[in-house]
Amino acid sequence: MRLFLAVVCLALVGIATVARGAPDCRLRGRPWLEAKVAGATTPLERAVDARLGETIEVFVVAPGFLDGRAVQFSEAPGRRHVSWRAAGCGPMTVAWRRIEPRMLHTTTRGPDPKTKLYANAVLFGPHHGKWIGFDRIEYFETPIPDQREPRLQVRDARPSAATGLRRPPPRDRLGTLRLAATVSAGGVTLSTPGLEAAPDGQIGPSVLRYSFRSGDDFLGWLSSFYNVPYLFGSAGRGARSQAERYVGADCADILVAALRRSGLHHLEYSSVGELVDALPQVAGPSVMNGAPAEPAIAIGGSRGARPGDLIALDYIGVDELPGAWDHIVALVEDRGPDGKPDGQLGPDDLVADSGSSDGLTLAPLGDQGQVRLEVLRPQ
Repeated sequence: MRLFLAVVCLALVGIATVARGAPDCRLRGRPWLEAKVAGATTPLERAVDARLGETIEVFVVAPGFLDGRAVQFSEAPGRRHVSWRAAGCGPMTVAWRRIEPRMLHTTTRGPDPKTKLYANAVLFGPHHGKWIGFDRIEYFETPIPDQREPRLQVRDARPSAATGLRRPPPRDRLGTLRLAATVSAGGVTLSTPGLEAAPDGQIGPSVLRYSFRSGDDFLGWLSSFYNVPYLFGSAGRGARSQAERYVGADCADILVAALRRSGLHHLEYSSVGELVDALPQVAGPSVMNGAPAEPAIAIGGSRGARPGDLIALDYIGVDELPGAWDHIVALVEDRGPDGKPDGQLGPDDLVADSGSSDGLTLAPLGDQGQVRLEVLRPQ
């Protein structure tokens, strides 16, 4: 009899424990994503910048109710978050996906019938540079396989094959991408902001952005702009600039954005001509056409050009570009015909250039053709 009563008591205790341990968990409202660099003491953000070699931790944050109390469910650390699983709410699965821009018009028409490049202003001809309105950038999603947890670790920004971008390592791991996720838990399925957050062709800040760069100087920050579409006439001032938000950038704005991120916050977004007027001139004007610049421009030394300087270009004999200055690039590396430094500015020197559907690229200066040039130094 005593044994029977003991078993009954244990059963009742078990039933009570189960009752107390089965919380009422409900998702209510749209989730979002927050992230930070692993090990950093910085708060969680919806835009995260990391150096190559670091890991970014991305967390789903889902509003809901726990036993009638409004909470934010997340596996992210912090007092304001409640772990869905630790609370005994049951399984939660997440389908992750990258959101990437197409690098030129594919399913929509561009403003210029002669090119598929994105443009907010007229390209070429007598009205070159005239504002015509914000262009619509196209985006697509790519599922991330074998990732079902509400926490994702990201170690690079390697683009999908569908972008058509090809870069050698380690540059293929640098740049900017975005993330979205679909959460399934407690019989409810909800999605974080994704493609629909770009109804006007400008992806919004509600979509988590992450960027990997090679370093903290100007050229290092410039590398975080891989995968960002070339957008002629990119617009906006300060934090609202399309370049600053990694939405799209033309040749001048991409350089200004990287310079601002490297510490020159006083620089304003402007055109090539305005940069020539605003920045100190190091050397030039000179002319280059398949041979070193003439008059000669040294690289190195106290008075020579150096990596990180800007090179303004005027294409000689191109009537479709009526301005005094047509394009601008950044000097990356001194290279001679044999691939070794030769101490003079010439066609083999490596420059960072954004002026095509590939977005930011590294290429020989000689690819620019016959040009008049000046070397500028941001400060």
